[in-house]
Amino acid sequence: MKKIFAVLVALFAVVAVANAANYAVDNASVDALFTEAVMEAPVTPAAPATPALSGDPQITNIVALVVDWIGLGGLGIHRLILGSKPINCLWYFLTIGGIFGIIPLIDGIMLIIDLINGSASYFDNPAFIMWL
Repeated sequence: MKKIFAVLVALFAVVAVANAANYAVDNASVDALFTEAVMEAPVTPAAPATPALSGDPQITNIVALVVDWIGLGGLGIHRLILGSKPINCLWYFLTIGGIFGIIPLIDGIMLIIDLINGSASYFDNPAFIMWL
């Protein structure tokens, strides 16, 4: 109870001392700050992730498929080649190889279908499961 009373007394003292009449604005110094200010261009947002192999999307798909099938799919390396964010590799690792290797297996199948269709629909895909 003593602590609550001490806090209330301290709060009342701060409120009593904090008076708007105690503060003054020096207009000359504010104007000087504005005249010395330097105009800077706005920061442009970062460019989206590009595939590691920029060029022909079919070749990038083939390289990602080969990396997936030689055993690095469980680490998510094929997703880096496709331009995904590195956090997906962490998810593959934490789920013990992409849910025990099921996700990389389906990723490989979807990359084969992507190659047959002649498209590159899995570039820059941020989702953990790229085909959903």
